[in-house]
Amino acid sequence: MRALSTRTRVIVQASSAIPKQFKAVKPVGDRVLVKVDKEEMKSIGGVLLPSSATKKPTAGQIVSVGDVTLLKGGERVVYSKYAGTEMEVEGGEHVLLKEEDVIGVLPSNDKIGQLQPLGDRVMIKSAKAEEKTSGGVLLSTQSAEKPNFGTVVAVGSGKKKEDSEEWIKPNIQVGQTVMYNKYSGTEFEEEDEGFIVVRESDILAALS
Repeated sequence: MRALSTRTRVIVQASSAIPKQFKAVKPVGDRVLVKVDKEEMKSIGGVLLPSSATKKPTAGQIVSVGDVTLLKGGERVVYSKYAGTEMEVEGGEHVLLKEEDVIGVLPSNDKIGQLQPLGDRVMIKSAKAEEKTSGGVLLSTQSAEKPNFGTVVAVGSGKKKEDSEEWIKPNIQVGQTVMYNKYSGTEFEEEDEGFIVVRESDILAALS
């Protein structure tokens, strides 16, 4: 595994310890309880990179669920670091999340490239940054402009309409090349490949 390198200032949040007489936490409503991985932000294939401190992704395993639709106990998930309520249960670090705060479900091999996005989210394999300007000048990694388009590799199941049991599936197809809002989503990197998970509403256009 490679170490995560970032200049972003990290805000440390203390966990709330559950009193010892309580041995179990049962989520209420559309929430799940996740046992946090000891090595946060890393996968077997590489490093998970946050787009900002408030969207720093991390991973863990669901140990208990409330009244949720898209998730089940035992699944490994990726979620935004500062979502939910952190708590210590029997000496282990956990987080109580709303189902909406889960970015996606990890496959058994922990490969980020095979992440299944949740709800109305779409996972995109990012295009490579240009290494030269139109005039032929070489660009450093820092100065190369990061592209905001790529190829769709996975699509979530959609979301429910308000006040209805009807589901709305994303109007995006795997294999499409799309442009997305530059300041949206959560970014990942695995084996020199970049990925980003965005909401369908953050996709600006399909390119062909």
